[in-house]
Amino acid sequence: MEVLIKKYEYFEERILQSLKNNGIEHRIKANSGLWLGILVGLSAILTILKEDASYSEICLISGLTGIGLLISCTCLYLRLSTEQVAVRDFQVIYFLPALITSMLYLLIANKGLLVSVTWGLSVASLGTWGVLQLMSIFPGCFTLGEATAVIHGCILFLMSVVTNLPLRYHLPPIHDDDIATVLVQVAMLYVISVCIISGYFKTFRSTKCFYIMTITLLLIIYLPLIYIMLDQNPIVWLLSFIFSKASKTILIGYWAVCLSLGIIAIGYQTLLNIHATTSTRKIFHLLAVLVYIPGLMYEQIFLYLASGMVMGLFVFLELIRCLRIPPLGEALQQGFSVFVDEKDSLISLTPLYLLCGLSFPLWMPTNNVPLLALLSGVLTVGVGDTVASFVGNKWGSHKWTNSNKTIEGTIGCIFSQVGLICILTSMGYVNSGWLFLRSILFSVVVSLIEAHTNQVDNLALPLLMYVCLTL
Repeated sequence: MEVLIKKYEYFEERILQSLKNNGIEHRIKANSGLWLGILVGLSAILTILKEDASYSEICLISGLTGIGLLISCTCLYLRLSTEQVAVRDFQVIYFLPALITSMLYLLIANKGLLVSVTWGLSVASLGTWGVLQLMSIFPGCFTLGEATAVIHGCILFLMSVVTNLPLRYHLPPIHDDDIATVLVQVAMLYVISVCIISGYFKTFRSTKCFYIMTITLLLIIYLPLIYIMLDQNPIVWLLSFIFSKASKTILIGYWAVCLSLGIIAIGYQTLLNIHATTSTRKIFHLLAVLVYIPGLMYEQIFLYLASGMVMGLFVFLELIRCLRIPPLGEALQQGFSVFVDEKDSLISLTPLYLLCGLSFPLWMPTNNVPLLALLSGVLTVGVGDTVASFVGNKWGSHKWTNSNKTIEGTIGCIFSQVGLICILTSMGYVNSGWLFLRSILFSVVVSLIEAHTNQVDNLALPLLMYVCLTL
């Protein structure tokens, strides 16, 4: 075991040196996080394995894409470990995942040759070369593992879009979950378009041009696109969907209270102009738990729609903050200055990671994942990480070797997760003894990893727990 650890450390050291030699800034005070890079692709593969024979086309494409991402990740790491390589250039080894993924789309998904090759090349190039471009565009913001996970998540989303929207053009969705998927996908495409246009064309970074561009895109392109995809008025459907059940109306009121508490916390801390401590930031983890648990238990489709829309809103607000667009730009910057985490630099990734970590299981294209797996983010960062921070700060006196985390905090992390699992079991949401035992075991394992990793907990821990619970 010791020999394997030394070989891994040597392999990681060569990769980090290769990035440094090529002028790519890795996030400081953090290792490469190679294990994190494989989790998104592995999650997609496990998702399709959980499905029965009636899996949807989106699920099939996601699973095949996951295989391509896993191979892309392997090829990227192997190439980076080679000395004197120009990592920003597209390497020959990257054609291996392109070839394999293209064959999977052609032979298993029965896509045409041109579509299969195009998709395969896109997945492989973004999943390898694209990771390094992201780290170059945002220097010092990512570890290699974090950048890989982010890019791979974006690839899964784009593949679901190109699979679903053309299908919905010919066959409008009928079920609520299909309609919600179209709304989320088109909304995210709108936000991505705004980000790309304002990022590449400086003209649209001025206040007037920015708002003209965003409103024009919305009215001329994306609202008509939603109408065509749904074959009905999206606003009318949304209102009828929200008010179709009393439970949804009550849930909206409850979420509004949680949102108000979050805004009050941000406003109070900003007025004090005192940098928020780690414990203060955990307030938002607690609010997230209060939001997600009832949503996952009673209104999963509604929570899925809301989380997707909020993700788009978060990205849009972050763009406004970075560009300092009035009237919210300066206020958002003040909030960022007060709540910025030591792992954030150019962009505020921590809240985006938190939302992704909590929502990732819900966003996966499957209906066969048990509730406990859907609660992966709530268990790990919502409950476990929050309690670990509180217990560690208040009673922690014994630190782990080579870590700032305390043993007492880790114990609190374990027992809080086990407690929530026991509560869910007593309520009948965990009806398998084997799943109960596995969840207890994985809670201990993930808590120990939380104590020793320097990757962003909000992203890494939910992905790891989801993979563990869907094995």
